[in-house]
Amino acid sequence: AYSSHVVVEEANVQVLLPAACLLQMTEIQDVCCEFLKKQLDPSNCLGIRAFADTHSCQELLHFADKYTQDRFQEVIENEEFLLLPVNQLIDIISSDELNVRSEEQVYSALMLWVKYNVPERRQHLAHVLQHVRLSQLTAKYLVGTVGSDLLIKSDEACRDLVDEAKNYLLLPQERPLMVGPRFRARKPVRRGEVLFAVGGWCSGDAIASVERYDPQSNEWRMVAPMSKRRCGVGCAVLSDLLYAVGGHDGQSYLNSIE
Repeated sequence: AYSSHVVVEEANVQVLLPAACLLQMTEIQDVCCEFLKKQLDPSNCLGIRAFADTHSCQELLHFADKYTQDRFQEVIENEEFLLLPVNQLIDIISSDELNVRSEEQVYSALMLWVKYNVPERRQHLAHVLQHVRLSQLTAKYLVGTVGSDLLIKSDEACRDLVDEAKNYLLLPQERPLMVGPRFRARKPVRRGEVLFAVGGWCSGDAIASVERYDPQSNEWRMVAPMSKRRCGVGCAVLSDLLYAVGGHDGQSYLNSIE
């Protein structure tokens, strides 16, 4: 019998969501999207991302995008990454917010994808390589690893991109003329990371205030102040505790820690 209740679960969500979109049943659509958000995992986030894109679920698409960017190193270890169509690969690796320790990881991921099916994918190599920020690699890696790869060496457009990056690294006076994403460092926003502004100098005196910036919410907030006013203070984090070391209180140098 019809009960007016819908149970969303793993077995039916891929049928319910398209039907809800087609019939413009926004409440069911929202519930399905929230369910899929909770199911996100490095092994399935690309599939959920593509599913959201197909059915124009923009909030779920954005959420899956952020999940993929934040966990890029885990995502590329799964087969879903190797099966990506080229346009989706470009969408991911072109993001400024891709969470990688170095650009080497992005290049390695690209070559992993290409070498999964060289006959079909080598034609895309130069186009995708444009979205790897070769200028942010070390000169040693650029020359010894990228420049020496046979797939790169055999493609004129790829060689041109490598030469461009070499010029950026070796001719710093030319860098102001080199603009665009290829010459820009990525700026990943890592979940849980915050920035503290500790002490300082204001209105002619040292201050004890401490402020915290959260890049996720883009907000500054005051937190507990120090027990002493300090400018020129040294700071360090150890075991999730923030330490303030030394500094000057406006009258004398301090040799204390808090």
